[in-house]
Amino acid sequence: MRRRAALCVALALWALPASAQQAGWPNLDQLLFSTLTASGRAEASFWLPDQNDPAAATRALGVVYEHIPGSAGSVSIAVGLYQRIAEGWQFVGPVEGLFGNTPSDPAFAPTHMDVTTLMLGPNEPRCCPTLQVRWRIDLATRVAQRLN
Repeated sequence: MRRRAALCVALALWALPASAQQAGWPNLDQLLFSTLTASGRAEASFWLPDQNDPAAATRALGVVYEHIPGSAGSVSIAVGLYQRIAEGWQFVGPVEGLFGNTPSDPAFAPTHMDVTTLMLGPNEPRCCPTLQVRWRIDLATRVAQRLN
């Protein structure tokens, strides 16, 4: 059972959004790990830009899952907002209050962005969350609120 739980968590955290795998993006691991982790390493990372085209993107949400030292496979979540300036991507600041695995479906608006994560549903094992939760992040305060 423990192996199955570890495998489910690893699979849930492994996938990167297709946009982060395309050519034209900077070294996203270096950018995310240097701004969102204490160790400079992470179990998984996600880059959720406002545009899939690297030349057109101006804002992005970065998410990393960092191993908690001394734990048996547990991770913490760190989230940050980024904006592109003339010199490249700049860390705007951390986002508070966002939880869950496998962030997806980003939708940017002038004052906020929405994103979906997977969380534990009723009676689900800890290994494999399936409940889709939608979040709204206020871009001015960088605070996430659960919408459903």
